[in-house]
Amino acid sequence: MLRTLLFTLLFLCLAPVNGEWEGCGSGKVIKGESTYICLIVSDIEDWNGSAENGDVVYYRYLFSPTVDDFTKLEVQDSWVTSANNADCQDCGLEANKANCHSCKDTLLRNFTSPAVHVQSIQSISYIRRYRGEHSGVHRTFPYMTAIIEVDMGIISGITWDEGCTFCNDDQCTPNTYDFNGALYESGPKACYMDDTDCMNGDLVSDVCPLQVYAVWSGTDANGDYLKSSELRFSEFKSMSLTNWADKIKDKYEEVKDYTEYEEGGDTSV
Repeated sequence: MLRTLLFTLLFLCLAPVNGEWEGCGSGKVIKGESTYICLIVSDIEDWNGSAENGDVVYYRYLFSPTVDDFTKLEVQDSWVTSANNADCQDCGLEANKANCHSCKDTLLRNFTSPAVHVQSIQSISYIRRYRGEHSGVHRTFPYMTAIIEVDMGIISGITWDEGCTFCNDDQCTPNTYDFNGALYESGPKACYMDDTDCMNGDLVSDVCPLQVYAVWSGTDANGDYLKSSELRFSEFKSMSLTNWADKIKDKYEEVKDYTEYEEGGDTSV
């Protein structure tokens, strides 16, 4: 049965943390118990040194899902309008910020090419582009799955699943970036959709808002095997998106609300 976790939403506008990165939560991973996952939205840029100085603008969303439940983490109202909207053109550029107050899309209002990476406890993933201009066209990259690798309750790494399961080869492109803002050519690829395909009149496609599926692999603190990674997208390569959705719709935990929201850098627009 589909379970939706409802949390109280706290809007916390906090100053960036100086010094060492403190991670996203603490403790060991235990199957069936709650844990912490953070989605960090920013532009693709050089994080090394810049974030500590407050130069990187980012949004940080903290979720508390259940370990080894195939989980969908969704940021509500994250896709409101096409990037072709005249009110939302290049708003992430400092020179354009004053002209972007009328942009109704929160992410486009603060970022030129919104990207996301995942944190859990003391581990962190590479960066994946979520929206932006690609080959001269405004596009969105849906179907993101983060695989959380665990060794006896300690997270050893977070990797992106191959993201081209539900698209043609000509819509599949490299989409993994390091924290210097450089494309990681050998990283997992991802599908894209033109922004125009994300909208049908005034309605936004269900797959276009920012949503990251999370799965676990390895062993928890008690030595129990974590098996939710068996439901990741790349395990269903022969299926259409519709068939995949039908197969897993009763198997994932949907977390639409986050327990904490934080802004860093200059997000005064």
